[in-house]
Amino acid sequence: MRPILSVNNGRSVYNTLFHIKIQLTFTVKFLYVLGISILLNACGGGGSTSPLTDPLEPLADFNANWGVVGAFTDANTCVECHRASAAGDLNVVMRAPDVNGLPDPQGEDISPGSGWKHSVMAHAFDDPYFQAKMQDETTLLPQLAGDLEDKCLTCHSPMARTHAHQTNTGLDSSNCSLGDGCYRYDQALLDDHAREGVSCTLCHQIEDINLGTEASFSGHYSINSVNREIFGPYNSPVSGPMNSGTIYTPVSASHVSDSDMCATCHTLRTPTIDIDTGQATGTEFLEQSPYLEWKNSIYFSGNNGEQQCQDCHMKAPANYQTRIAVRPNGSVNTGWLERSPFPQHQMFGGNAYILEVMKTFADVLGIDATTTTAGFDDVINKTRSFLQQDSADLAITNAVQQAGQLNVDVSIINKTGHKLPSGYPSRRMWVQLIVKDAVNATLFESGSPDANGRISIDTASLAAECLAVKKQAGFDSSACFEPHRNTISDASQVPVYEEVMADTNNNLTYILLYADHVLKDNRIPPQGFTTMSANYDPDTAIIGIGADSDFNVSNGVEGSGSDTVHYQIDTGGRAGPFTVEARLLYQSIRPSFVYSMQSQVTRVDRFKIMYEQVVPTVETLATSMQQIN
Repeated sequence: MRPILSVNNGRSVYNTLFHIKIQLTFTVKFLYVLGISILLNACGGGGSTSPLTDPLEPLADFNANWGVVGAFTDANTCVECHRASAAGDLNVVMRAPDVNGLPDPQGEDISPGSGWKHSVMAHAFDDPYFQAKMQDETTLLPQLAGDLEDKCLTCHSPMARTHAHQTNTGLDSSNCSLGDGCYRYDQALLDDHAREGVSCTLCHQIEDINLGTEASFSGHYSINSVNREIFGPYNSPVSGPMNSGTIYTPVSASHVSDSDMCATCHTLRTPTIDIDTGQATGTEFLEQSPYLEWKNSIYFSGNNGEQQCQDCHMKAPANYQTRIAVRPNGSVNTGWLERSPFPQHQMFGGNAYILEVMKTFADVLGIDATTTTAGFDDVINKTRSFLQQDSADLAITNAVQQAGQLNVDVSIINKTGHKLPSGYPSRRMWVQLIVKDAVNATLFESGSPDANGRISIDTASLAAECLAVKKQAGFDSSACFEPHRNTISDASQVPVYEEVMADTNNNLTYILLYADHVLKDNRIPPQGFTTMSANYDPDTAIIGIGADSDFNVSNGVEGSGSDTVHYQIDTGGRAGPFTVEARLLYQSIRPSFVYSMQSQVTRVDRFKIMYEQVVPTVETLATSMQQIN
């Protein structure tokens, strides 16, 4: 592996910045950051345990042809057969359907490897925000560094972490409570099977053991290191080619199409550390829970709207069937069965922004040799289309003018099978409302993002006292985040849907291991979500909405999966008709989560530089417009 460049090894910082085309104006800021970082390290500050290195020195290139390691094989081996036929081939395999749902000889390559290659799943380890957050927390809690990295890499580098523990190799016992040792980030950088992220032979080898139960959550999936069985959704798999060309035997298994399998990593409980003592409290915090939210919805198995995670996030083309493989030489065996449905493997979610970052900094992350700008753009565009089509409906449900006041109701309906937004707690969603008068002059504007993806309330959340890891005695965290808004009468108020974590002192925290409970969780639940359900988990409770009678309630009945925001706007004598435009906006990383990382260490500095260079995306999920006379 090529070593990361030291700041003092003779290569100038300017040349490093020039290598990645950093603008001159930002170079000054970067040099300043480096200078402060060096000073802090020299004075023993910042918590770093190793010399500062250049955050933007490219990593060694990832080698996608790493072959076989224990129970796992590189994705390229799978792609050799599970790929699309040549364009124009009359025996079409895995090419996009035409208008009739039939394979199109000239259609886009929609094979598993083609979609997966530029997905967040493929780059679960490469994700620079994940790496920064992990290093920030290990720097704050060095005594837990081994355990924390091992736990994170269970799902971000699952093949390598699993292999290390199955074979007792590549493990480190320092700052680790596990008997055989911990799998660490520094080792993962050396292991290409770690850098391949969540790959084919990880998901397709997860056994149907304890799935859908607490025993399988938080990365407790089961993979047999001996059987070498590849699980797929189709009956009567053709086993000969896979038996002869790989170390695996294909097996029909319906569990690969069930949400229970996704829940192994997408239901995560983390131990709570007392912020004063640094000791574990013996309790856990539910860091993310889309699966538990889905169980309490109309989409849960057996309910009237049943849909599995894969039905949305791996949506299959309608009325389409295809052979799922070609021969190694690329020819089509017309004797192999055509299969349907055919799930897509881009695995769309809510994180187009981090794909933008990885596309821009592919050389720094060591993935430019195996990815393309066009490939990232394709997945980014499809992710945004997915967000716009499948996230939410927005409607102006009431708009009247009387006695010099506009009364405008904006209703949001969650179309997903989990809370909106769900997943990692850095995500937020909000309503932007703009009202213009008869001469098109703005009368009222709330929730508009600036050029850096910030909204008015971010000024308070980015204050130093709010970002501090340990708050002063008597600190009031309520000043650091927007409360739930049911009625809005001032432009400074914004209806923000988010989760706000609190530490053991009841102060807002951005540190996952300090998270003890929730101060606010007004994320809109899925339709069917009720506190009376047998599947209701108290850890998924709605927190901090106050007396909001229409939040997740319709006609007095719980479970609507919706909320209505009531605007009361003084027209100030302005003449109508008035045009009202509402937009439902979303961000995968809110600014306070970035700037709360204060450790002066390489991966934190690196992500902050990336974040400032790639403007944080604000996604538009839905829009509505109406004119009021």
